[in-house]
Amino acid sequence: MAKAAMLLMAVGVLLICCNIGGASAFKTHNVTFFVHDSILVPNATVTIVAGPGGDLTKLHKGAILVTDTFITKTADPNSAPLGKFEGQYILDGGIKYRIEAIIIIDLPGDLVETTYEVLGQRTSFNSTNDRALAVVAGTGFFEGQTGYAIVHTVAQKLFGTNGAQINTQEWTLVVGK
Repeated sequence: MAKAAMLLMAVGVLLICCNIGGASAFKTHNVTFFVHDSILVPNATVTIVAGPGGDLTKLHKGAILVTDTFITKTADPNSAPLGKFEGQYILDGGIKYRIEAIIIIDLPGDLVETTYEVLGQRTSFNSTNDRALAVVAGTGFFEGQTGYAIVHTVAQKLFGTNGAQINTQEWTLVVGK
């Protein structure tokens, strides 16, 4: 009886190991692009739409921002556009903010929008350290893909004391299904 139990346990462990081995069949690929956000400057791509007491003039706790900008192939804002970066930022005191973004990749000849949805929390806009965010869904050509995004600030220019700035960020999505 003990030998049968040991054999059954060994088969169970083998099945678990095979299942774990099968999970490594998850195929990923990288999608890299650059986002050029500008806040509280002329022709800004990020707009404060709500703020405590109705104050829409500076970045501070409780502000809600909406972004709508192009993504490009390189860090040069005049490089080839790949699509759009749209979403919202919610500030929780200037130390961190939450981001919900839709990345629309405009593929040549693709009549259906191909998108990734990204969610997460980041340190402040003024941070230059790498951040990781969740890629929770893909649609169109990327349907069913999930993964994570690594965001790295490659250039930043600050203006005044109200939070006005221009940022260039490199985004690398590691996604698959």
